[in-house]
Amino acid sequence: MRDRLKVLDTTLRDGMQTPKIGVDEWGRFVIAKALAYVGVDVIEAGFAANEIDYPTLRRVSKYIGSRERSMLEHVPVICSLARLVKDDIELAYDSIRLADPDKRRIHVFIGTSKELMEYSHGKREKEIIGMIRDGVSIARELMGEHGTVEYSSEDALRTDYEFLAKTVEEAIRHGADVINVPDTTGFARPDQYYDIIKKLREEVRGIENVTLSAHIHNDSGNAVATTLKGIEAGVRQVEGCVLQLGERAGNVDWLVVIENLRVHEDFYGIDTNHIKTEKFFELAQLVSNVIGKPLPLNHPVSGEVAFTTSSGIHVKGVIKNRKTYHVIEPESVGRGSEIVLGQTSGRNTVANFLREHGYGEACIDYNAKQLEELTRRAKKMSIKLGGSLSETEAMLLAEEILGGASPEDAVELIDYVVEGSKYDKPRVNAVVKVNENVVSSKGYGVGPVDAFMNAIKNATGLEIELRNWEENAIYRGMGAPGFEILDEIPFNEEERAFIEKGRNGKNNYMSKVSKGQEAWAKSRVEISYKGQSYFGRGVAQNILESTYNAIIDAVNAIVKLNRF
Repeated sequence: MRDRLKVLDTTLRDGMQTPKIGVDEWGRFVIAKALAYVGVDVIEAGFAANEIDYPTLRRVSKYIGSRERSMLEHVPVICSLARLVKDDIELAYDSIRLADPDKRRIHVFIGTSKELMEYSHGKREKEIIGMIRDGVSIARELMGEHGTVEYSSEDALRTDYEFLAKTVEEAIRHGADVINVPDTTGFARPDQYYDIIKKLREEVRGIENVTLSAHIHNDSGNAVATTLKGIEAGVRQVEGCVLQLGERAGNVDWLVVIENLRVHEDFYGIDTNHIKTEKFFELAQLVSNVIGKPLPLNHPVSGEVAFTTSSGIHVKGVIKNRKTYHVIEPESVGRGSEIVLGQTSGRNTVANFLREHGYGEACIDYNAKQLEELTRRAKKMSIKLGGSLSETEAMLLAEEILGGASPEDAVELIDYVVEGSKYDKPRVNAVVKVNENVVSSKGYGVGPVDAFMNAIKNATGLEIELRNWEENAIYRGMGAPGFEILDEIPFNEEERAFIEKGRNGKNNYMSKVSKGQEAWAKSRVEISYKGQSYFGRGVAQNILESTYNAIIDAVNAIVKLNRF
């Protein structure tokens, strides 16, 4: 029988310590609800001594940690972190006592490395051992026979091994159920962590009666590898955060660990079937939206392009068999694979796109010259856009080259006036040319974008809906933010001429270096029409104009692709 791995999610505790994010009680609760739905074993919902965390712990315990009140099939253990201080431990218990008795956990910790003893809490080894004895005993008494107690030696991997072993043995002796061995600073090599876990298992009395846990930070970029080596050595609980949130470089993303265990199931032999991996992407999207930060571009499992292919050689392999390059099945984590057209796309990529979108086969339904032209234009367009073509843009290009559609736009924004104040409902008067007819249209909405959408609906008669809207400032060129390093690098006259041409040339969006309030706005919208998504882009120095241009771009795509 395979060992089951438990997951302790600490997104709501360690993850909330991520610099530059802030999440209210509502956001924390919906994340907790989603974590329970996905099947995590333990939710570390906060640090009860923190006045912000305490109400979250109470609410999560009451509604998610109680079988009577939970609406979910799975009820996780609810955990509070606490220092080895009596008041902290009692507060931790109070914060989770609304959970069922067997769904409560107190997680106590103290720094044990020389660095933390000297520069953090100032305690010495003998005093620390006494604090472990007293603190774990208090937690054990409060938890009773049904709840669990977890102990952590903070910064364990920089702690003297002999002292680390003493702290672990003391915690076990006084009632700890779970022993966490954290690499708090991301210091350890994976093989070093493996050796420490193996040695503790061999030498510490009573360790066979507890669950060993790994809590690995990613400062050295080794968090996933170190965690996996810990599992190989006998760890059976993993602690981490969705999207690798946490202090500094973050904690291990446990979603990635789970997928590694499944890909290499024959090697690890670990059971993770209780986790709904098919919900991973939706979970990552939820956390991303709650913290107000975008999904990482190429992060495993949840990255925007994690299952996207563009270059010709890779596409050829993926078309024949997705496993050629996708070692994780996209559907297993709630994703789908995607082949997009970009600057590295070859004829195979373009032909596959055409096949999947109903344009038939090369040299049968269209000729080689058309394929070559479409490939060339797609590459050129990708460089101009600074990214891959959206499905909408690729189809428009195909319609023009294969279908003979006119590249001219049917809808043009001539002018607009935005009216309203802080207390009035915004209204937009838009002057639009629709099929050579100039139309003046008025729209009202909850904001100037909503009002403009309604004005365009009235002008075109299209029942459209704005589904997504992204806005970015464009900083580019010598002297712009992010380009400061170029000021230190010498360039000869020919190099400078090349850079100036690239910065101010006709294919660039800017006529001069953009700094701060001078930056251009770059907008991208997704508009729904009859259940189908259409994408549009816009650029302007005025933020509203940029968004309006993107909306018009998407509307033109609707008109062209539906052949109105």
